[in-house]
Amino acid sequence: MAGWISMGQQKRDHEGLRNICAADGHPGTEDDPLVKTTDGWRVHLSDTTDPNNGFYGQQQTEG
Repeated sequence: MAGWISMGQQKRDHEGLRNICAADGHPGTEDDPLVKTTDGWRVHLSDTTDPNNGFYGQQQTEG
């Protein structure tokens, strides 16, 4: 999972929350893994693909 991670997410990672969604507090799963947003947070993939979600379209892309 390469890419940019915000300082806030780095703090969460160091606190043992690497696999906990920053948006809803639930763990990532095989069916709905966590991805990084364009502003460096880890959220569920479904958060970035649901047009009704505030994170819609904000998944980082490898480049």
